[in-house]
Amino acid sequence: MDHARLVREVRLLKLYAIGSSILLCLLAATAFLPPQAQRFAIIDVERINVIEPDGRLALVISNGANIPGPILEHEELPAELSSGRIGSAGMLFYNARGDEVGGLTFRGEESDAGYAASGMLAFDQFKQDQVVAMQYSDRGTSRAAGLTVWDRSTTIGVKELVDLILASRQEEGPEREAAEARLAELRRDGNLSAQRVFLGSRDRTAALQINDTAGRPRIRLYVDADDVARLELLDEAGEVVHTWPEGSR
Repeated sequence: MDHARLVREVRLLKLYAIGSSILLCLLAATAFLPPQAQRFAIIDVERINVIEPDGRLALVISNGANIPGPILEHEELPAELSSGRIGSAGMLFYNARGDEVGGLTFRGEESDAGYAASGMLAFDQFKQDQVVAMQYSDRGTSRAAGLTVWDRSTTIGVKELVDLILASRQEEGPEREAAEARLAELRRDGNLSAQRVFLGSRDRTAALQINDTAGRPRIRLYVDADDVARLELLDEAGEVVHTWPEGSR
């Protein structure tokens, strides 16, 4: 190798080294820059998982085919445990424990038998199920829309209730019997959920219904489909004990 060629190759190696060093410096510098927002006019996507810096879920936006089942302590449970979730598209929110805490869902479909449509905005109690919900449900022949409020236990968490429900659906055996007995005990002691208030319309009857701690209707104020207004007081057995106007039953 002659001297001139050797000099050229050394110069090329120096230039390569300098260029590589500059590139590495630029990459190192940009790695500490805040992320740059990107703007898109339209995005086609089936599901978006919004995560916190530690990787846990904060929000899921999904179509009906990919919406997750209820998530408790980062564990996803069968979607069948959440009434009306299968086939619904929507948004679900999660807290720092990895628990689902509420969401917004919609669905609507037609079949030979008719149609079914629903929508719900729900808020969950800490370590429990929903306690406030705005709901719409329509089966074609019957429909309802309104605000519902539930009481939930503050001593029994929804995780224990879910485990008991799943065990009670198993085949006959000691585990199923024990789960059924425990659920009966919780129901007897008032530690299961109870719907306390409904304000809305059911099949063209606008109503305010207030229930007792066992979920039994005790006060009904409504205007029915014939535009007749009534106020009813009920006892624990569900019998009307007083109406206003009197004799309007």
